[in-house]
Amino acid sequence: MRLEFDLEALENIPVQDVVVALGGTFPKDREPGAHQYNMHCCNGNFHKEGDKKPSLTVYKGENICKCHVCGTAGNPISVAKTMHKGDFKEACKWLHDTFGIPYKSGSSYQNSRPKKFHKPKQKQIEYERFDKSLGFTHVEVRNYVDKYYQLNEQQRLKLVYTYLYRYSLTTDRKKLNGYYQKRGIINNSHTKKIGYLSESDIKIVVDKLKGLFSIEDLVRFEILHSKDHKYFPLQWRQLKECLVVPSFSIHTDLIEGMMFRPIDEESNKWFKGKEKRMSIASILKPHPFGMGYGLLSKDCDIYITEGHIDAFSLPSNYCFIAPPGVQAFEQEHLGLLKGRNIKLVFDQDESMAGQQSAFGYTVLEFLDQKLTILHDRQGVRRDIETTKRLLESQGIKISMYSHEGLRDKLLKAGVKSVEVITWDRSLGGDINDLLVNGNLNKVFTK
Repeated sequence: MRLEFDLEALENIPVQDVVVALGGTFPKDREPGAHQYNMHCCNGNFHKEGDKKPSLTVYKGENICKCHVCGTAGNPISVAKTMHKGDFKEACKWLHDTFGIPYKSGSSYQNSRPKKFHKPKQKQIEYERFDKSLGFTHVEVRNYVDKYYQLNEQQRLKLVYTYLYRYSLTTDRKKLNGYYQKRGIINNSHTKKIGYLSESDIKIVVDKLKGLFSIEDLVRFEILHSKDHKYFPLQWRQLKECLVVPSFSIHTDLIEGMMFRPIDEESNKWFKGKEKRMSIASILKPHPFGMGYGLLSKDCDIYITEGHIDAFSLPSNYCFIAPPGVQAFEQEHLGLLKGRNIKLVFDQDESMAGQQSAFGYTVLEFLDQKLTILHDRQGVRRDIETTKRLLESQGIKISMYSHEGLRDKLLKAGVKSVEVITWDRSLGGDINDLLVNGNLNKVFTK
């Protein structure tokens, strides 16, 4: 007898149970009582450090979830399908077997404890390598608009994002220039690569995008809200009055993703962050701003900063890469820096987040206390182990976990050298502070 999937029963499995069965975990190993909360994602191969900061949001009322990093999303069937390489039948079969749901035969669904699902072993990092002989190509978007439906998903994404970005370069740049001047950044040629969109610009470019490209793709690529959105169906879903910071492909001038930075607080009251990222990691992981053919083909030391504002604050002759945060580098992209001399210039503020990300750190938890130790000197790991053994010898229960810094990740990827640049915090918390405070030359030599 041919068994049929009981799709209604499968869709009623609590989506958080499906995430757990696929290898995700609850924060602090217990399910929160809230109707909306974040979990550690089950799609671990697409996350840094095993999704240390939970990025998958569960919406209990709708019984759906969405990972804001890798794109895993939807109801129980959609999530299982993602983890089974898009195979609908395999996903449904796995749900039936894992949750003990009878195939369609009139039986009612009973929620049972999920069977343990073993996550696949972490794959060895396949580093991307730079090949100067491949050269650089300028791509005219208009030459591919008529061929849009013949392109694959990556090509479509690049074409749409490139159209949007290039439009943002044609708008009135008075506010953009004024913004940088307030930050002490004047006559910097790199600002020409940054776009600008006002609210009126957005209305114009959205109409153009709708007339040229697939509406479904504009939603999928996170440019527009879905047609079912309660308040803004098929309308712009990103920031208004914003700078547009591009992520370029390595061998072309096509765009792989963008960062939107608020330039007008009044237009972005609802947004509390510094920047908002637009990229679809499940389709394409964008290279950070500055990491392109022009830089990689030069023989120069490379400075890595926290964001483009700090990069623009460096002496103008410096080569830089500006990821939008200390955790924003994809490890496979680090292979492009093989053989290079790298200078890490992360923030020196009181939170020490920048230094922790640069050097790496270990956290010791004991007696309701938490001790964070920076890996900023030789022998520190040996000292940490000695401290742990000493505490344990006194009967003190201790837990310890370590986080690898970007310095060590770069060395594993084959860079020639890594220097972590530090300075006295009284001079400024970040590079832009140094510039504004007149202290840049005390740390950097032009």
